[in-house]
Amino acid sequence: MKKIVRALSLSALAMLVAPALSGCSSAEENGVIRLRVFNCEDYIGESELSPFWEEAEEETYADVISAFEAWEKEVNGKNVRVIYDTFDTNETMLSSLKTGKTNYDLVCPSDYTIQKMMSQGMLEPFDPDSTPNYDAYASPYLVQTLDSITAQNGNGTGEEYPISAYSRGYMWGTLGILYNPAKVAADKGLEEDEVKFDMGDWASCWDPKYKSEMSIKDSMRDTYSVGIMKLFGDEIEQNLKDSGYFEEGNYALKEGAFEEAVWRYHPLMSDIFNRADEKTVQDVEKVLLDLKGNVFGFEVDSGKDDMVKGMIGMNLAWSGDAVYSMDRGENEADNYIYYSIPKTGGNIWFDGWVMPKSDSLHKEEAQEFVDFLSHPDIASANMDTIGYTSFIAGDTILDLIRSWYDPRAYAMYVWHDATGADETWEDSDFLYDENDEIVYQDGTGVHENGDDYGELDMTGSTYEEAVVNGVAMSWEEYQDYYNENVAESEDDMIEWGVRNLTYMFEGTLEELFVENPGETPDDNPYLFYTDEIEEIESPYGDDYSLTAGRQFFAQYPEEELIPKLAIMRDYGANNKYVLAMWQNVKGNNLPLWGAIVFGVILLSGLAMILAFFIGKYRWKKIKIARRKEASASLNKAK
Repeated sequence: MKKIVRALSLSALAMLVAPALSGCSSAEENGVIRLRVFNCEDYIGESELSPFWEEAEEETYADVISAFEAWEKEVNGKNVRVIYDTFDTNETMLSSLKTGKTNYDLVCPSDYTIQKMMSQGMLEPFDPDSTPNYDAYASPYLVQTLDSITAQNGNGTGEEYPISAYSRGYMWGTLGILYNPAKVAADKGLEEDEVKFDMGDWASCWDPKYKSEMSIKDSMRDTYSVGIMKLFGDEIEQNLKDSGYFEEGNYALKEGAFEEAVWRYHPLMSDIFNRADEKTVQDVEKVLLDLKGNVFGFEVDSGKDDMVKGMIGMNLAWSGDAVYSMDRGENEADNYIYYSIPKTGGNIWFDGWVMPKSDSLHKEEAQEFVDFLSHPDIASANMDTIGYTSFIAGDTILDLIRSWYDPRAYAMYVWHDATGADETWEDSDFLYDENDEIVYQDGTGVHENGDDYGELDMTGSTYEEAVVNGVAMSWEEYQDYYNENVAESEDDMIEWGVRNLTYMFEGTLEELFVENPGETPDDNPYLFYTDEIEEIESPYGDDYSLTAGRQFFAQYPEEELIPKLAIMRDYGANNKYVLAMWQNVKGNNLPLWGAIVFGVILLSGLAMILAFFIGKYRWKKIKIARRKEASASLNKAK
């Protein structure tokens, strides 16, 4: 699970019916099926949404949970009530299940925990064809990646099975470096472009010039993965060179090499990434102790807020938290924060739904719940609430991502600025008319209320072509037109880059029936224009550049990075080595010179204490001797 959270319930209903979780007899009463769901807090849509089914009795539903309950009643004729509880970590969740005090129909753990639960025989497999929405809309690349993770299923045969048979992907993301180039540059007397370039290398976390700028995750697996990338950095770079799939220097993916690199280079990366033998763990411990000496400290879940507040300049972050920080930083504190997955790659993670075995399992309803979440309309609502990236693609998700990141949307539609006395930037959106259609820019500029009607009349434009003042043109031609006729300075000019998200959306879009999509975003919906990518030239005389990105980059990594992202699997029997290592890293470990200084201070303190008691003892003896002497003198005088 890529969020550290508090254990709270989504609704008061969960508390009212909590006793019903303890056994089968109370799981279904008076015709009400109580579906017991265990998930992470803030990990499901909590905003009002419109129904996608024709039988809907209401125009909107309060949130995803209430929409599912309505869907079960209105479409399937079932009276289902969701008992929704949350947990803080995978380990807490697993411990709770093993006590046997509570049973759940659905749980949403991370990939390595799914492996562990499978191997211990804790999971019920999904039925074939039980989740048609998932089968239709889940990203084929992500599904294939999930298929590649295997585990035993606890039947004692020793045979390995793909975890995809026992789980359905929910959210996914990466681990990278979140950084504020302006703050770091100011703190350290550097140029911002130098900071941006350095963040393309995991070694920057250990670089003394960034000492005390970064906080790292108080998470054993995540921080261990960064140690792996540092320890085996030379081997990873050599593999990148030898593979023939990547350019020299920045290791950008060569054109046309994606498919082969994913399935041939990726296993090499995964082999290194999952080394956890005793010798490797000991070496990683040394690397992480060095890292500990260079960073500001560990954090559980405060890093994303600390970045917004400017308390730190760098943070080891999950991609979803990175999006949160970048959004808030830009809109609340005018901090432009960036996210980097270094050039040699890193960790890709998955959270998925599983069904724990129990006598009270409502398997049919559990599978229906997962499939409901896998409908693109619901997946979109989930993404809009939590900021993480759904396993689901499809047209609705495509439209959502375009509305967030595609500069074509901001070029042709009116942007409504809702920020005011009683509103926040989160309320801002495109302007809609009485028919719920997005209003086109009409060339009248920015109005007093903040709504941007643009400098050009874009009426009739689509993502396939621009219509500028009544003249149709490609979006590449639009950029030239804008720069020549609207931009007042070189800084105002636009030059959009292109991102290829074929790996995410291929085969999931209903609008695409052609076998050979075009070569530009105008005629290929898998391609996206973007105005956030920055090419940063090396400040060290090397003849190559690295890419710096922000929200879009964090939400959907560039295609060239995908083959370099590896899944960290369950450590199995090697868990004991990693746990011991982490205790040592988190402990008060001192370098040799520190131990010597501490020892000298300790010995000096002991010597002072000993001298005090010796002195006190001697003084006591002197006082006794004086009293005896005085007493003897007094007796003589008598």
